[in-house]
Amino acid sequence: MPGKIEPTLFQAGTGKVVITPPIGFVIHGPEHPERLSTGIADDLLVRVIVLESQGSRVLLISLDVWGLAESLAEAIKDAVSISAAIDKKSIWLTNTGNGTSPPLWRDEPQYANYIAYLPELVSGAVLAALDSMEPASMGSSGTLLPDVSTFIDGPGLPGNPALFVVAINRADRTGIARIINFACPATIIGPSTLWTADYPGYACWALEQNGGGLSLFSQAPSHDIRPFDWWAENTDPTHADRNSQDVHAFGLLLATQANNAAAETVQRRNVEIAVRSDETTGVQVLRVGDAFFISTNKPQPNKFARRLRRHFPHSKTIVAANLYGGSFDAKATFDPRGIKRSVTLLEELGAT
Repeated sequence: MPGKIEPTLFQAGTGKVVITPPIGFVIHGPEHPERLSTGIADDLLVRVIVLESQGSRVLLISLDVWGLAESLAEAIKDAVSISAAIDKKSIWLTNTGNGTSPPLWRDEPQYANYIAYLPELVSGAVLAALDSMEPASMGSSGTLLPDVSTFIDGPGLPGNPALFVVAINRADRTGIARIINFACPATIIGPSTLWTADYPGYACWALEQNGGGLSLFSQAPSHDIRPFDWWAENTDPTHADRNSQDVHAFGLLLATQANNAAAETVQRRNVEIAVRSDETTGVQVLRVGDAFFISTNKPQPNKFARRLRRHFPHSKTIVAANLYGGSFDAKATFDPRGIKRSVTLLEELGAT
């Protein structure tokens, strides 16, 4: 059918680049002390998805890190905006919440050259994505994964088991890309001295091995969420070894459920793309077909995403938070102004 390859309709492209710091550089995160890296368990990556429809283009970018300093996030957006000829407001920059991370949210002299070069690495992934643009279709789906993660204060309390998946396919239904959104910090591995992307890296790898195309993970608001049953007063938690097998168990479960959700999506080529943002609260909202991408740079409890989804129960709302790397010991204040502005912007874009 000619409509399946019509070039003015929806197109997508993907790219990724390794961003693993050198061995010997400091590993840091929200939970364990600083230590020097001694090797690589699996590489940290930046993943990029370019989406375009009827002349409108957006970029989705995710890095395997805990957080980015505001100046670094802006430098990445500046470099990408130039290389992709796109407005900065159309760049959705997010992270996986990886706790085995280079400390890019603070001033670390050892990382000065790495930080200076990182925007160019991200731009390289963007250029690769632009070069791979092809006709595509997309659809989104939501499901629940109860008891996979837990609320920090205990079981049975309001955690956030929502898993949202966007599937982007070719005309023959093979995968170009998958987008996953789930609320659980990537802090399963213990204080290892090996670089690793934790469970999001393994989940994305597993999806890609299963033919899903490039898989991009975005960390939903999860300041008060922990993996498995690791609530504060649990004296006998499962997966207490915090080793690679525990990471794989979590990642494979997430990938399996994401793959099942992707298979259930209704694919469309007539995709609408629109962008809104609010400078006062730092909220950004994108609409891509039947999916809505909302981000706030601040750390947020899972209540932030639950409020939005309660207000728009018939829309697929992919919510990201904590781009700037707020740690567990820093208070994450629920942002009612951010919720209010998010609701307004989502209503403007047609969320229901």
